[in-house]
Amino acid sequence: MCLVAWVGFWIAVGRDTWVFPTIMVGMLGGIAALTMGSTGRYGNITLTDEVLRVGRDQVALADLDPAGVSAPGERAQGKLLGGAYAPTLGRGVVGVRLRDGNTRLVATTSPDEFRAALLEALAPQRTR
Repeated sequence: MCLVAWVGFWIAVGRDTWVFPTIMVGMLGGIAALTMGSTGRYGNITLTDEVLRVGRDQVALADLDPAGVSAPGERAQGKLLGGAYAPTLGRGVVGVRLRDGNTRLVATTSPDEFRAALLEALAPQRTR
């Protein structure tokens, strides 16, 4: 849909010259590409038996407090894991507390499923 709008803009404005609309469409396309690329880079979540990796940040599951995983929508404060400054639209936030008392936030498109998977991965830690 956005591509159609850009092409329409390019055709409407470019009757006399092609330079200005081409630059505008190129800039808008570049901004869109950077946004999508950074969302993909900083928003990827990988959960293994030993590590939670969000974007460029990595936290060992042994460093997480199993009782400190907040429910989606529950008020949590802390630094967002992954390198982003704020969650993007359409993402929920799940708070996780580290054993040292600090809180980190994980932005995800499906917070309920992420929380369930994280609690399942942390289940062996509860017995310790």
